[in-house]
Amino acid sequence: MDLRLDEKKLYYHHVLSVWEGFCQLHKELFDLTCDEYMTLLASDVDKLEGMLPLKEEIIGKISELEIDRTELIEKLNNSKIFSKHIATSGDLLLAFAEMDQQAGLPALKNLNSLLIDIIHRIQEQNKKNQMFLNKAMLSLREIKQGFTGKKTYTTYGADGMTRAVGR
Repeated sequence: MDLRLDEKKLYYHHVLSVWEGFCQLHKELFDLTCDEYMTLLASDVDKLEGMLPLKEEIIGKISELEIDRTELIEKLNNSKIFSKHIATSGDLLLAFAEMDQQAGLPALKNLNSLLIDIIHRIQEQNKKNQMFLNKAMLSLREIKQGFTGKKTYTTYGADGMTRAVGR
């Protein structure tokens, strides 16, 4: 029985390292998303273009970690350490909840809460970036129309799609 407990502890530490990696990579992505906004404000297109490969690299690393998480769940299910089948990250967190509480500091729970918070911040920052880009595109369209002398009004149809009406 002691052997199974040691095996659970090893898996627990593996899960912790995966979640730490998720937190670190998502923090890097958040920082880059904030830098992206500042770059948009500065209208530095060259710097903005240089940020795209960095974002893609971070997202690629997150995908690799996701594969690790999936493989870890598969190993746990094959080991039969837990009586319940683990299908999702939530199931994984529940499986280790007791061990996490016994550790004195619920590291896994705290890391998961931190990860959720960072993801929400990334989503909010992406919305700000998108609004800025939408406003910039609208301004550019208006400037372009000023040069051509043709005024176009944009309306929304019943299907929610935009339609341009020219004058």
